Amino acid sequence: MENLNEKKLNQQNSETKNQGQNFPNKSSQKSNHNLKIIIGILIVLLIANIGIAGLYVYKSKTTTENRQITSTENPTVTPKSAVSNHNEQNSINYSVVVKENPTEKTKTDIYLKNLKSGQETFFITLSDIYRNHYHNAEYHNGNLYIIHRTGGDTGYQTNPNWTDELWRYNQQKQGQKLYSVKGLDFRVPDDEKMIAIITDKEFNLLNNTGSKIKTFQSNEVIASPQSNPMFGFLAWGSNAIWLDNTFGSSLAGIVKIDTSNYAVTKYDLSALPTGPEFTINVYKEKIVFSNYPAIFDVDSAQEYEQSGSKVNLIVYDLKSKAQQTIATSITKKFDPKWLDENTLEYNNPNGTGRLTKQI
Repeated sequence: MENLNEKKLNQQNSETKNQGQNFPNKSSQKSNHNLKIIIGILIVLLIANIGIAGLYVYKSKTTTENRQITSTENPTVTPKSAVSNHNEQNSINYSVVVKENPTEKTKTDIYLKNLKSGQETFFITLSDIYRNHYHNAEYHNGNLYIIHRTGGDTGYQTNPNWTDELWRYNQQKQGQKLYSVKGLDFRVPDDEKMIAIITDKEFNLLNNTGSKIKTFQSNEVIASPQSNPMFGFLAWGSNAIWLDNTFGSSLAGIVKIDTSNYAVTKYDLSALPTGPEFTINVYKEKIVFSNYPAIFDVDSAQEYEQSGSKVNLIVYDLKSKAQQTIATSITKKFDPKWLDENTLEYNNPNGTGRLTKQI
């Protein structure tokens, strides 16, 4: 730019000389001209600096906005620990999911599944877990209850001295063995004050530390011993435990154990036309069942559907022995469920969806 101005100045001087004119204030005019050129240069430089500064600000703003957009579009979410807040545990129900460890098959990864959201959160990795047990774990108030088996699922095949052990793991992942026996089923109430242990020969009640409170022999918790049914856990009630007696897959009896004095009340149901679907209302001491049969294969299911057989849904009062048929279908299951102590839900026998009825 300075060369350009100098060139312009030389051109002006050359033009002046060629014209042959005389200017008495020539020096003063040249000084004023030079001053104007300098001022012009300064203005140009100022405008250039302002432009550069504006471009810098624009780039900085654009970069910041891009960073904000990237953070929003690709958020990093850190999941909350499922065992971090004891109060939170009381307000959310979890089921326990057991999975084979991907790198060590003898180990099992334990996850807690939020029943509301379906989200699974890792809890702990353990060895020798009885993964194939139909009811191998429960979770209450931050405590995991789970069955260990010597050698895992197939341990009984390779180890003649195999055993099942019920363990409890707290929020700090500290474990405590509560009970040990061959062949183990268990249940824990929400308040965790008692633990029910079911074996082939006995029904045991433990306190919270694993010590035995009461033991019942199998004949003490079977309503009709002559029919030799199996017994199992049915439900926790108000100061009571309910056991079912099943013959094959059909309900044959129900037993109530009062946890305040351990009195046993037996209800023989072998004369009722019960099937595999039934449920109990522990508040009103009523059961609802149907005569839908046990079906174990596709061919039998198709044959039954073509039979046109009637299926009755019946409410039975354990104390009064009164029966009430509340619905009838043609070869259709009801899948009954008590929503509360007065409301029963079941499949619509004449269409789709579910119906409710006050009992």
